[in-house]
Amino acid sequence: MRRRDLLAFLPLLALGKAQGEGEWTQAFGRFLKRVPPASYLVYPTEARDLLLFEPFLLDVRTLEERKKGYIPGSVHIYAGEVPDRLAELPQDKGALILVYCNSGSVSAVVAAFLQAMGYKNAKNIAHGFKGWLDAGLPVEGGS
Repeated sequence: MRRRDLLAFLPLLALGKAQGEGEWTQAFGRFLKRVPPASYLVYPTEARDLLLFEPFLLDVRTLEERKKGYIPGSVHIYAGEVPDRLAELPQDKGALILVYCNSGSVSAVVAAFLQAMGYKNAKNIAHGFKGWLDAGLPVEGGS
């Protein structure tokens, strides 16, 4: 397993500690069976349309990646810090949260984690920031 793949699972550590070593993996497996990815996946153009509803945009990339550009209005919390910084997310567990990373893989894990934590409208932006760029959607920062 590559280092990047391991980093994708960092947000799950808090859930694992809260539920015990073996139990959390089983609980997360049941969650994944119960919540199909389509229920927490939106494509970049759909995400753009959802901006009308003023979602909480969560950028979970590294600081170095963020410096290269970001979706306007997004809040940066690195994926591995999300479990410790939940207080910075909307207090309303029904609020729309759009999560993105660079490619969509790490943010898929974070969106699933947020759903497991009760944020029923946490959505992953498919293909991440790269997909956003490929769709020609607006960005801020970077060169």
